[in-house]
Amino acid sequence: MTQTNRFWKFVLISLTGILLCVAGLLAHIWLNLTLEDKTALLNIFQNHIYTLLGLAFIVAGALWVVFDITYNRYILPLKRMSAEAGMIYASNPSHRIRVKGSSDIRNMAGIINDFADMFENLNKTITEQILAARKETEKERNLLAAIMGELPQGIVVCNKNGRILLFNSLAKTIFSPSDRTASQELFLGLGRSIFHLMDKALVAHALDEIIEQINSPDLSVGSFFISPVASGTLISAEAIPVLDNEKRITGFILAVTDISKGIEKYQAIDRYLKEFGKMLNEHNVLIPGHLGAAFEKTAARIRSKVFSSLPLSSLPLATFLSGIQKKTGALHDIRVNVFNPPKQARILADTYSMTTALIFIFSRLNRSTGVDEFDLHVSQAPNTIEFNISWEGSLCSRKDIDKMLVNRLEGMPSLGYVLKFNNARLTPLPRETRACSGLFLTARAGTAPRGSGKQHLPVISDSRPEFYDFNLFSLKDMPENLLDSPLKKTTYTVFDTETTGLNPDSGDEIISIGGVRIVNCRIVYQDAFEELIDPQREIPVDSYKIHGINYEMVRGKETIETVLPRFRQFVGNTVLLGHNLAFDMKMLKVKEASTQVRFENPVLDTLLLSAALHPVHQQHDMENIARRLGVSILGRHTALGDAITTAEIFLKLLPILNSNGILTLKDALNASQKTYYARLKY
Repeated sequence: MTQTNRFWKFVLISLTGILLCVAGLLAHIWLNLTLEDKTALLNIFQNHIYTLLGLAFIVAGALWVVFDITYNRYILPLKRMSAEAGMIYASNPSHRIRVKGSSDIRNMAGIINDFADMFENLNKTITEQILAARKETEKERNLLAAIMGELPQGIVVCNKNGRILLFNSLAKTIFSPSDRTASQELFLGLGRSIFHLMDKALVAHALDEIIEQINSPDLSVGSFFISPVASGTLISAEAIPVLDNEKRITGFILAVTDISKGIEKYQAIDRYLKEFGKMLNEHNVLIPGHLGAAFEKTAARIRSKVFSSLPLSSLPLATFLSGIQKKTGALHDIRVNVFNPPKQARILADTYSMTTALIFIFSRLNRSTGVDEFDLHVSQAPNTIEFNISWEGSLCSRKDIDKMLVNRLEGMPSLGYVLKFNNARLTPLPRETRACSGLFLTARAGTAPRGSGKQHLPVISDSRPEFYDFNLFSLKDMPENLLDSPLKKTTYTVFDTETTGLNPDSGDEIISIGGVRIVNCRIVYQDAFEELIDPQREIPVDSYKIHGINYEMVRGKETIETVLPRFRQFVGNTVLLGHNLAFDMKMLKVKEASTQVRFENPVLDTLLLSAALHPVHQQHDMENIARRLGVSILGRHTALGDAITTAEIFLKLLPILNSNGILTLKDALNASQKTYYARLKY
């Protein structure tokens, strides 16, 4: 209910009460009159009925004028002053009160504006002092950004929950997919989860290893692993912990290197050497036992020079074997029986690649022999762990074993290469025959983790200056009950659409989607989404005049069936935010059937929030809200431009929401639903 309706409701109730009292008094007088008095009054009323009715209308009109003047000159200006004074204090110090009312109210508005001038000047002075004090810090900050941008490794800083807090340009290149239509959430951005881009289990294992190292006397800690990432790249990563003063992990740094090209280079050279040796043999150039041996020795040296050796981790053998059994059963329905594993033994290997290699071996043996149960006898020799793989039933040909070694693993190089950089060796049993009934695999034994000179010291978060605006390691994941999360700690995706028209149910289509994220009360301009979409229909001239998009601009672009799933991945589990968002959500709703994409995220609308906070204002379009809050509008009626403007408006509204007791997402939704505009449906 608006302030105007409340006032007139109060007037109506007051007049009704007065009229009832007057009617009661008149009734009491009438009952106490004599018959002659009653007759005389009736005659007067009958003879002057039009005069009395006219008098009643004059009185009613006079009362309406008095009440209207009272409301517009005294009550409404006071309410506007209250709302706009709060706006000056909370969001826009340059805003000034301009109200029409009595001279006393105008004088009061002038006094408030004078104080606003002082407040704005004070803010400017403080801001100038802060900027001057930060001038040197800005140089250091820019230097850090430049250094990070030129580092030969990709750097990603995460909090302990895996939320990305900082990254450099090389990391963005490594994690960005070449195939834009990939199905995973491939967006590297502040506040997003690193676990959408790489295996969470690998990072968890690295952190467990780091915890073991932290408890050792050596201060050098860190953990290496290799992993395919969602972009299709194979990386080598070093995890470095970020600790507080009590040696508790508050986050971690991933230093990543793309090793795909190095592996491809090794495999290409290996292939060329084999082809060259085969050609020489076919032409009888090599003499067995003489030049042949020399060629093989030289080829081995070339391969060794090209081979990319990677750091390996020492992990508990029992944990490693348990993972092999579970994953082999889950992925291929193959049973692996482990016998006599040495207690307390450790294996020196890369967790992901060595596990993938053994699972691959079992799956290929299953394909070659038809056997779905294998025995794995494990023993420990000096500096090595020995695995004896055996089975009952069909034999496996040596030819299949040779093919197995050159076949690529999923997202990885060949099996032979993976075994090589894990310092492992695979031998068929028995060795002399063309078919085998077992395999013998050796790997290096590991020791309890200790820091090495090659690893880094842990980063103590409280011991270094903060070069970026984000309070890096105090960010927490969203609570399970998102509705109870504070508005200031919630992550938002602010978006807007441009369309061919305003009738979603009558065939109008989306031709542009733009979005940007708000993380930790800051707009992350680098984490943006902007796509033009081919509507596969004409764009009316009236719509073109608004957004400036014609069909030639969108012809041949991806359709909504391709773009919308990618936008859904961009949104993730954030809160959707927009202006007059009911229309945009309706446009998305009608596309559920054709795209199989559904948005069930909580939704906030700046139009409803403005109406809830400032009911005395009649205009809640984007332009008027932006003017009141001191937000500059750039790129109006472009999807990304409107999304950024909406984000800036929301950040201006946040302190006003909090000062009005609207602190959580649930509070904001409840306040929005009480406004008149919440009744609008599309």
